[in-house]
Amino acid sequence: MKYLICNLKANKLKDDITLYEENIRNIADDSNIEFIICPPTPFLYLFQNNNYKLGSQDVSQFSNGSYTGENTAEQLSSLKVKYVLVGHSERRNLLNEDESAIINKIKKAYHSHMRPIYFIGEQNTSKEESEANKILERQISHIINEVPDYKREKLIIVYEPLWAIGTGLTPTLSEITTRINFIKKIIKEYYDLSLPVLYGGSVNENNIDELITVGMLDGFVVGGSSLETEALRKIYKKIQKNI
Repeated sequence: MKYLICNLKANKLKDDITLYEENIRNIADDSNIEFIICPPTPFLYLFQNNNYKLGSQDVSQFSNGSYTGENTAEQLSSLKVKYVLVGHSERRNLLNEDESAIINKIKKAYHSHMRPIYFIGEQNTSKEESEANKILERQISHIINEVPDYKREKLIIVYEPLWAIGTGLTPTLSEITTRINFIKKIIKEYYDLSLPVLYGGSVNENNIDELITVGMLDGFVVGGSSLETEALRKIYKKIQKNI
């Protein structure tokens, strides 16, 4: 199984998003690719087609109640949301989300039968291998140690180097391979798990041909390129050809 996750972030207005949803309905035609769309939260209700899976870009760390402005796991699940992005670098950096909030969000997602998609990655200043590995190991252990054993296998990990977000820059294939192998090694040796590990960070139709040659990768998270349906279609088809 390969994963293609589309993070639309805070883009598009209602008329645009309605047309977008109509255009993506016929992209997915392979049961070996889990095609997941994460639209802006106000428009989740417009994405109710069976030709893709629905994801949320965030989830509240609280349950239903007096929490103005929050979108709870129970509410998201009622909209047929199956996946939730948690720990994305933009939320860590711009909204100061810490590990405590991230852990709570993952637990809420599990409780409402949604799969968490958990982002990890190093800052540019920590690009040196040994320091980057320490950061990745800490981010992995903080979460998995807090998750009950029987739920750990539902976690999806995304390696997303922070310095590659929105910059158009990507690590070398050697760097990505090294990081993915390290993440899988830690997960297997420490927790006896084989979790999907994806790559995110300026993935587009021009670099996907190289990225899919990283054999250990289980899929990709696409940001800016997911906004254009034809670019997204090309990415999907290229992944499909290499399954």
